[in-house]
Amino acid sequence: MRKELDEQICRECPNLYKNRHKNMAETCMCWGFSCDDGWFQIIYDLSMKLEAEILRLPEEERQRYSVSQVKEKYGGLRFYMDSYTDRIGALIREAEEKSEKTCETCGAPGKIRNHHRWYYCSCEDHDKGGLNEMEW
Repeated sequence: MRKELDEQICRECPNLYKNRHKNMAETCMCWGFSCDDGWFQIIYDLSMKLEAEILRLPEEERQRYSVSQVKEKYGGLRFYMDSYTDRIGALIREAEEKSEKTCETCGAPGKIRNHHRWYYCSCEDHDKGGLNEMEW
């Protein structure tokens, strides 16, 4: 994800992304958002909802809730946190399911595609089916 989008989410959701710039021994968020810009709106909307959920918690509990990793895996969004409530888990699952129907590159409607054991979600315009097979 582009730097300015990363910075926007982290600025608007300081509780959720409080570990964004910690070192790799403490969090995988040190690498930022490991996906393309097409999922920005999904991640942004989810982040705003989760930030609100954190702010509803008693102040002494808020520290336990932060994002540990955001990435693409098998064509879908994976969003990991240090702690979950049932509501937080439901919001994350909803966003992950939405990502599987959204082009990771541009945000248009898409579908999961498989090209030589590499899974990704794309629209027709960003289908990478023309790539050469990767050697494993």
